[in-house]
Amino acid sequence: FATVGADGVVNFWDKDNKQRLKSFPQIEKSIACANWNAQGNILAYASSYDWSKGSSFHTPTTPDEIFLHYTPEEEIKPKKARKK
Repeated sequence: FATVGADGVVNFWDKDNKQRLKSFPQIEKSIACANWNAQGNILAYASSYDWSKGSSFHTPTTPDEIFLHYTPEEEIKPKKARKK
């Protein structure tokens, strides 16, 4: 699964081994939403101002953006489980 957020980072996770599989470089704006395509090999995510700092920090001239990330099997393949 993937997580996104106000920090501008996308992370892929292995839920069974509780490990991060990949972390994307941080972008300048909050990531408001994300979703996989039906085949599960493309992650779409959108960045925009999230209003957490109020209207005084909003810059209408900065465009919202949509990103598409092709996800090869190697990026989401679980790593070897950690020893407990």
